[in-house]
Amino acid sequence: MSYSPRLLLLTLCAASAACATTPASRASRAMIAHETSRPDSVVVRVVNHVDRPVTVYRMHAGTRAALGQVQAGDVARFPLAAADAAGKLTLAASPAGSRTAVESAPFRVERGQVAVFMITPELSGSQVFVDWPAR
Repeated sequence: MSYSPRLLLLTLCAASAACATTPASRASRAMIAHETSRPDSVVVRVVNHVDRPVTVYRMHAGTRAALGQVQAGDVARFPLAAADAAGKLTLAASPAGSRTAVESAPFRVERGQVAVFMITPELSGSQVFVDWPAR
């Protein structure tokens, strides 16, 4: 079966619009809007929906560094120096006592931006949202 470029574009636009209004995206937008950041840093907010603590890691330029731990059902804030987030960044989370982990897709974040890492209970549905805070 072949699809026309126009149909594919419409499908992608509809999918993008649907994704833009999910509860997770609304929650992350609200979190980003109330965040304060500095032009020389990036803020990573982690929302843990897992029923146990998770350790969060920053993976950048081939290195993995722990940002910290987020308790079950809690939110944590991790400010990063802009140099630690330059280029492509990947976030990872590992629940305590588990051999499973989740990694975000690599994403770009700029100085002054906020990234929200929503960790879902099943891990596989976890998402990252990046935007500018309200000025």
